Amino acid sequence: MQASVMSPRRLQALALDWLLWTYLPAGVLYFYRGALADSPARIWLYVATVPLGLAAALILQRAGTTIGERVAEIAPPQPVENGVVRRAAPWYRTQIGITGALLALVTFVLGWQITEIDLYSVFTRADRMNNIVQRLVRPFWPVAGVLLEKMVETIFLALMATAFSIPLAALVSFFAARNLMARLTAPWGRLLGSFVLGVLGAVLGISLVQLVMPGLVGSGLDVALITGILTPTMAIIGLLGFGYIGSRLLAVVLERGGPGLSRAVSALLGAILGVGAAYLLASLVSAVVYAGSWDIFVRDQSPWPYVVLAVGALVGIWYGRRWEPDSEFPIGNVLYDVVRFILNTTRSIEPFVWALVFVTWFRLGPFPGMVALLVHSVAALGKLYSESIESIDPGPLEAVRATGANEMQTVIFAVVPQIIPPYISFTIYRWDINVRMSTIIGLVGGGGIGQLLFQYQNLAQWRSVSVAVILIVAVVMTLDMVSARIRERII
Repeated sequence: MQASVMSPRRLQALALDWLLWTYLPAGVLYFYRGALADSPARIWLYVATVPLGLAAALILQRAGTTIGERVAEIAPPQPVENGVVRRAAPWYRTQIGITGALLALVTFVLGWQITEIDLYSVFTRADRMNNIVQRLVRPFWPVAGVLLEKMVETIFLALMATAFSIPLAALVSFFAARNLMARLTAPWGRLLGSFVLGVLGAVLGISLVQLVMPGLVGSGLDVALITGILTPTMAIIGLLGFGYIGSRLLAVVLERGGPGLSRAVSALLGAILGVGAAYLLASLVSAVVYAGSWDIFVRDQSPWPYVVLAVGALVGIWYGRRWEPDSEFPIGNVLYDVVRFILNTTRSIEPFVWALVFVTWFRLGPFPGMVALLVHSVAALGKLYSESIESIDPGPLEAVRATGANEMQTVIFAVVPQIIPPYISFTIYRWDINVRMSTIIGLVGGGGIGQLLFQYQNLAQWRSVSVAVILIVAVVMTLDMVSARIRERII
């Protein structure tokens, strides 16, 4: 007798109901966390909510339609009469209605407690707010000149960040568009050879810079500046040069060699790649666990580092032999996933946090603020641009490809004409956002009017704060109207 297996939708419904009915008792326990603070059974009570939630979910799914079943679309359909859904009972008599009401009640009560809503202070301490408001409505106009200068700095800070982000985001957006990258493939053998030799070339380029640096020290040049420019340049040159050589070399080997040689080369390159991946993983674990480098890991944990490298080599050989050297590898999908992950990660970090990083790296002033906005703008515009590419009409792409055009020609003649209007709209919209954000990053020393606004606030100079707020509102409203007119004229 075959054992019944739950369908994916049924598992999804059970998981959601399990989560909801674990959240409800856990929320009640959190509400009484003060009374349970000294109880030794507090942790076990929270742990008990997990099996309790599972039991409740299983019981209630047998008793009737649950929220999880409705979300997973496996609930029995509701009767319809004359195009109108006929409810068998009022919402407060259904399982979904009762569960939803309990969730809303627990969430609202927890939110009230966690946010510490204090209506008593709202009415009893209004006189303090009245004192600040009286100062805010009487601006101290003598500081307007200094603030106006900082406002100009804020506008250009946002403008430069937007201008520099446009070409970078436009370039990245093509790699983050699934409809373009899904067709991009490359022979597995040539791709692996290009990658392995490219990494080797980058390492050699960096080593060459380190080799010539002692001579630059004696010449009196700014070694830090030269190193900062020369190191990445030589790494990129080595990566591209050796990568191209590796691709061409593997093409010749695969063309003239037999199947045995091709598989041997593929296994060898897979072993090198596996050793490199194992080395990076072991170095990361060593840095996190042992707070040390690879050398410390080898010294303290020998022979395990060599076992890790051997396992990486074996995995690489196995993986390399699985792929035919001439088989097509979906490099486009890999690039799409990597670029999307980087864009989403970068975009999720607010410019305020980026400004903290770059102020520490550089110095106080508008430059770190501009770089912070630039990084966030590239990620945000890259996502918006890529989504506009994914929503284009596929007809022109198919027509251009039918003429025998390659991928680059297809992008130039079929994609670019369709994406120019949304690109302009998104760019202007991003400039508006950057102007608003640039007033905030000044709070951490990122330049602009926000820096003075923060100083006036700390000194309780509310009349000067009023002038800064008036300037910010006036500039933002003006830029909003101007950008709206520009979008109407161009798009």
